[in-house]
Amino acid sequence: MNSAPEAGSVEVSALVTDTGGRLLLTASSGGALILPTGRTGADTSPRAAAARAVRRATGLTPGLGALLVCDWRPDGSVRHILDAGTVSPRTVDRLLEDCQNVFVAPEDLPSALSPADARCALAALRARRDGRTAQTEHGHVPPVLEVMDQFGIAPALHSGGAWTWYESPVPAGLPIRQAWVWLFVPDGRVVAYVDGKGTVGLPGGTLEPDERGDPARAAVREVREETNIEITQPVHLGYLMDRRPDGPAVARVRMAAVATAVGPATTDPATGTVHRRLLVPAHLVPDLCGWGAAADPQVHAAVTAVSGLGVRAESAPGAVEELPVAGLPAARPRP
Repeated sequence: MNSAPEAGSVEVSALVTDTGGRLLLTASSGGALILPTGRTGADTSPRAAAARAVRRATGLTPGLGALLVCDWRPDGSVRHILDAGTVSPRTVDRLLEDCQNVFVAPEDLPSALSPADARCALAALRARRDGRTAQTEHGHVPPVLEVMDQFGIAPALHSGGAWTWYESPVPAGLPIRQAWVWLFVPDGRVVAYVDGKGTVGLPGGTLEPDERGDPARAAVREVREETNIEITQPVHLGYLMDRRPDGPAVARVRMAAVATAVGPATTDPATGTVHRRLLVPAHLVPDLCGWGAAADPQVHAAVTAVSGLGVRAESAPGAVEELPVAGLPAARPRP
């Protein structure tokens, strides 16, 4: 583009392919290859900007389809990529008469485009194939979105985001309502469960009367009921103060433990659901559970505490995996 972009404008590109799956790239004003690209403005919508960019590159007016990519970039700008369809071999020949245009195979994009542009173009191809819009950050799909898509996890807005974290014992007189467990396996990942609605959570729940206010007893029972996993004695991490609008404040305790054996998935007696059990890197747990960055101190406390039990969570595998329905043995970590 030869002129400065309008404030608040958005860069819009178009994905054009030939019948063999190659992508149309055109030379920018600086000579670099790019997807046909324009900008929105006061009188130019994203679709109009994409259509104008294609006309400028090809002389043809596209029948634009869906938004394929919405990409955030580190400078705060946003880029959209719209689907401009597939062109015939005869049209390809016509377009190549202009030396500004080339068609490039997907595997050759990293050498033809900048790294971020190549990632975005490939994301657009995948989005077209899958019939969906890709949300990317500098061409990368955020890991939490990949996991949500892979395992059918629903978006969540959790009231825990409003609770206050205290890394200390629960004060005398403050009722303990629930106990949840940062449950690690020996490779350093955390066990989270997915319920029938696609909601993710750490195992744990409400204290029963016969547990007499002992969160550790409740934690062991709840982990067994929800995940059928045996654990080491839970270690207290801290608590969340829940100042409820409909009643007195309560504490919701967080503990850490390590799995010693993983049994078959069984029905949770409280819900009648057989929960799926995932192994998740600790840093992904807050986003998957809907707690957000406010839970970062919890992550740090859990990772620190479990290191004393022989588990190095900071070197855990980065992949999220589902535990087998049949279960598996888990050796007690070395002290």
